[in-house]
Amino acid sequence: MRSLLLLVGLSLLGCQTKAVVVRTQECSRSCPGCCDATGTCLTGEDDDACGAPRSSCRSCGAGSTCRAGSCEESVPDAGVTPVDAGVVDAGVVTIDAGVTPCPPDGWCLDGLTSSLQPLVTTNLRSVWATSPADVWVVGDGATVLHFDGLAWSAVNAGLSDDLFAVWASGPNDVWISGGSGDPSQNIGVIARFDGTGWRVVSRNLRRIDAIWGSRTDDDVWFGGPQGTLLKWNGSALTPVASNTTKDLVDFAGSGSRVWAVGSSGLILENVSGTWSEVRTSMTNGLTSAIAFGNTLTWAAGGNGALATWDGATWRTPGIGQDVTVMGLWGARPDAVWSVGPEGEIHLLSGVTQVSKKVSPTTRFLRDVHGSDERHVWAVGFGGVILRYRP
Repeated sequence: MRSLLLLVGLSLLGCQTKAVVVRTQECSRSCPGCCDATGTCLTGEDDDACGAPRSSCRSCGAGSTCRAGSCEESVPDAGVTPVDAGVVDAGVVTIDAGVTPCPPDGWCLDGLTSSLQPLVTTNLRSVWATSPADVWVVGDGATVLHFDGLAWSAVNAGLSDDLFAVWASGPNDVWISGGSGDPSQNIGVIARFDGTGWRVVSRNLRRIDAIWGSRTDDDVWFGGPQGTLLKWNGSALTPVASNTTKDLVDFAGSGSRVWAVGSSGLILENVSGTWSEVRTSMTNGLTSAIAFGNTLTWAAGGNGALATWDGATWRTPGIGQDVTVMGLWGARPDAVWSVGPEGEIHLLSGVTQVSKKVSPTTRFLRDVHGSDERHVWAVGFGGVILRYRP
């Protein structure tokens, strides 16, 4: 899953009240807020993404705040709920039995310095956990963070690009991707960590927003704008026909079946090596997908978009127009977490019960992933990292 990004079909009403992701080429024409470099349409009222309608988003920075689409001098608002951290060790907030640093639903601020500030202030866009002691996060400005079970640390991958996706099979096999600039141009980069160092696998390709693999040796997939699709065959990246011009935003798979989702309700299925589009009634963009074995897959996105596959048929039950999903992850189908605009966190118990949980942030949450149901992390704008502590 995860990674990074793009497209929820634009609803003007929804964008006025919540951040909504739209097709990159549409954002500057129709966004009632500001457009960030990835084509994300934001409300234009957040300190990290301030701007007038259809303008480029900008960060107000320390000492100013966003008011009516413009940065004004004021006392900065951290955008997160202050917590009593209890004991702080090595840059990680730890729980002291005498205090309660987390809201009642168990989601806590994480990745903080000893002064209880975010380790970084850049926008974080993707997270992947292979174990409770191996969690990777990437974001703008070549941000790469790693959690080893005790502390978070910043990692220098030797890049200068904005990063949108991360996937790992283990601590010695990590893939990251992204690109800075116009996504319609060949500004993309893919890099890999082998346990000893980072190397650039490919440059001068379309920006890569999604990575997923079933195994590391010869089955890792990469997707991006306008149907960009690549496969790692064990020694090289090979272009693959996606048979679509829509943007690919996320992958999911199990066994021999792989799915890709993206803009305008896109669902692609890989059967016997050929990708083909699955027709549904959805038009809103899909941002995230997750597979539970060979006979259950979910895909979700903006303005309540939800589709489920039962091994034979795709259905579109929806999850409510007030829920926009930017990230989706769960260890089992009766306990799936979704994150989205304004720090929203929902727990989906199957597709019929959806409950909103208390969040310690109001920042835009972009992704969520875990190694098991008790070890889950979410990331978002302004360097926000959340950890689930049940």
